[in-house]
Amino acid sequence: MDEAWLTGANPGDRITLMRRGLQVSNAANPANADSLGSLIIRNLTPGPGYFWVDDTTGQHTARFAVLAPGKNPRTNSALYTDQPMHQGLNYITMRDGIKLAATVRYPYGVVCSATSPCPTVIEYSGYNVAGPTDPIPGLISQVLKTPCSACGNPNLLPDTATYVGAVVARVAGFATVSLQMRGTGCSGGAFDLFGYPSDYDAYDAIEIVAHQSWVAHHRVGMVGISYSGLSQFPAAGTDPPGLAAIAPMSPTDDLFSTGYPGGIYNDGFAASWISSRINDAMPAATRSDGHLVPLAPTPVANVGQPWTYYEIDAELAASGGASSTCLANQALHYQSQSLASLVGPQLVAPGTGPGRMPSLFDRRSMTNWARQVRVPVFLSGALQDEQTGPQWPALIDAIPKTTPVFANMVNGGHIDSTDPQTISRWLEFLDIYVAQKVPTEPDALAAAVLDNFASVASNVSSQAPLPAIRFTQATNVASARAQFVAQTPLVRVLFDNGAGAAGPGAIQSTYSANFSSWPPVGRVKRLYFSFNGRFRTRPPATQRSTTFTLDPTARPATSLPPGGNAWAADPGWDWTPVPAADGIAFQTAPFRTATTIVGPATLDLWVRAAAPVEDFQATITEVRPSAGQEEYITSGFLRSSNQVDQPNSTALFTNPTYLGSDSLDLSPNTYSLVKIPIDPIAHTFRPGTELRVVVSAPGGDRPIWEFDTLDNGQSATVGFGGAAASALVVNAVSGVKATTTLPACNSLRGEPCRAYQPEGNQPFGGGVAKARP
Repeated sequence: MDEAWLTGANPGDRITLMRRGLQVSNAANPANADSLGSLIIRNLTPGPGYFWVDDTTGQHTARFAVLAPGKNPRTNSALYTDQPMHQGLNYITMRDGIKLAATVRYPYGVVCSATSPCPTVIEYSGYNVAGPTDPIPGLISQVLKTPCSACGNPNLLPDTATYVGAVVARVAGFATVSLQMRGTGCSGGAFDLFGYPSDYDAYDAIEIVAHQSWVAHHRVGMVGISYSGLSQFPAAGTDPPGLAAIAPMSPTDDLFSTGYPGGIYNDGFAASWISSRINDAMPAATRSDGHLVPLAPTPVANVGQPWTYYEIDAELAASGGASSTCLANQALHYQSQSLASLVGPQLVAPGTGPGRMPSLFDRRSMTNWARQVRVPVFLSGALQDEQTGPQWPALIDAIPKTTPVFANMVNGGHIDSTDPQTISRWLEFLDIYVAQKVPTEPDALAAAVLDNFASVASNVSSQAPLPAIRFTQATNVASARAQFVAQTPLVRVLFDNGAGAAGPGAIQSTYSANFSSWPPVGRVKRLYFSFNGRFRTRPPATQRSTTFTLDPTARPATSLPPGGNAWAADPGWDWTPVPAADGIAFQTAPFRTATTIVGPATLDLWVRAAAPVEDFQATITEVRPSAGQEEYITSGFLRSSNQVDQPNSTALFTNPTYLGSDSLDLSPNTYSLVKIPIDPIAHTFRPGTELRVVVSAPGGDRPIWEFDTLDNGQSATVGFGGAAASALVVNAVSGVKATTTLPACNSLRGEPCRAYQPEGNQPFGGGVAKARP
């Protein structure tokens, strides 16, 4: 898609891309073939008449066309109808000739055939998803503590991050096709993180799989968590006819929001994740005597995915050393799209960085692709997700109103999107929309896997029991679908995950609420900053201010200690208070009645500062005065230069443009309105508790997100009252029936708890930050 590729040249040869006899105008043209004899040139105008010329040898290729995104082959094209797939590892050819690794895994204990077709899902990932060894026998052997004669080569197991497809869907009665993203593992082509080639590979693969004789109804679903959750939005957005439904877990709304929360570079999780993807895309091959050969007999650290080496060895052994498709597919791996443009603080450097470039990020935006999704969507995620982040609910409102959507949110970490209370409905959804059958209760093996998947992954000893599958008594699938739609809301929120009878920190919520819109219909409340560190329902008439220091070194960068497990029942949090001089805080009086806040929030902060650009973190907590405790709920971040918002912003939902060209400086003399977007809140404040916001330099409140912040100990002055009425904007909803018992400190998943400490602007506690008239 909008690119041309070449293999088989001599390493170092000078190569020119031509079109209709003229050299193509492109900054990358001409260029030298890499050490494997390959080259890719991107960002080309689609159309025919292209050809390569090897300026070193004088050779040239036949003419070819550069393909355009969205110009799809016919549904009955031989590309889709003439590629039979079998159980085990397959290589399927995409529209541009690239071959992808795709492992077919039948439902456990079942053989699929034309006479006995199976409902089928695809899991599409750049992790090791296509490793052909079946993980289920080994898992059973571990549980039963028995020898395993059918466990296969452990070096060819798929990554555990892809077990939603490789294990869970299969024990629930679905065949899974584990599809390896181009440029990774044994797939050919060059890696381009959610670029057009990968997006339309998904279209082609869906159509190829849907045309298999052993696929029921000749339509497939998509499943997966994290990476293989993200990939479902571009795949569905291309609108392949053979796609029945998608079920993404723990996605993000946009690569920028995870990589640059609030326009600040995330040099913790995001940086390390990108680094791993770069390593994964490296070729497990070198060149010798004009041919590709294995790079090494065993994996080389940080060079390609380890399973690739073993698969190359196995294929060469099976062919008597004659050939290996996996080896041949390494040819273009050095031509991976440079991710330098996607990562690094230079992108958001004040005055020089372009910020969120639409040309780079829009085509990779899950939110943008969500606007084009027409198949039913089952969406789940956690509101303290430590990896992709809690901002994913923005996807809900992006999906067309005509598309059936069933979203599920819960407090907790990345894995909590698979909790038993959610995964039971996930199975109902897949049965109805993919298998096209009345839901059935899972057998003993499936029930055990569904119930324990999240707890085993989290190393948690207990969890909620798997709820009964609904609609099993429906007379037909149409009736089951109608009942599912009627009884499954647009948004279901599971509250107080970790406070159930299964024990503190166990995967179990204690109550839930249903909503028919996102954000839910509620009362938008402005809580205004006031002189005494309290919120008021009306702004103070007199303008006042408070000054504090932005010092990111004042406490640990993250809330999770080294070696900690954010998914554990007790992660051993190291969530330290903000020192009194380094933050300001405002909080409500104790609530008299239970008050539930659901939806995104915004902190309208009026700021003046000598530094032209500063970084801010706004953290929402629950204060428990009687116990002297404070519990984390969520955070928001913003680089102050991002003061221009997109048209879809509201009082609750702030969506900055993040464009360098929109950058605005702070002033030391006049106040600027800095609107900090705060990730969605879903929390009930019970009688006697208080809602608090703490404003500080970024860092210290997320388990593994770290920030390349500009803050270095400079000060910021925040105004409140009069014309500079700083306020927190939240959405209070009615009708939520919360449990009356306040969960124990540190029992709620993803929500650490600490001893309460007032900030310096709060007269009911010590400190050195001062409020002034």
